Amino acid sequence: MQETVISIFEDVLECDEIRDNLDLNLFEAELLDSLAIIEVLVEIEDRLGIALQPTDLERSDMATVNNLVKFLENRK
Repeated sequence: MQETVISIFEDVLECDEIRDNLDLNLFEAELLDSLAIIEVLVEIEDRLGIALQPTDLERSDMATVNNLVKFLENRK
């Protein structure tokens, strides 16, 4: 799951520094915005089969790779 989430963020954000720090706050690094959140959610549904609405997550759930992986593992 973690590798898939990393891949999704790398593809959507077009940034490979995410892999180097899985606790990088993507909002503070100005890599993640509202449009990118939607793109990430679409990719999660396509690649992992987990359907999510933006309202299902708190901002903190999407802030880092590790936070999103933890959130998704609890949703399975």
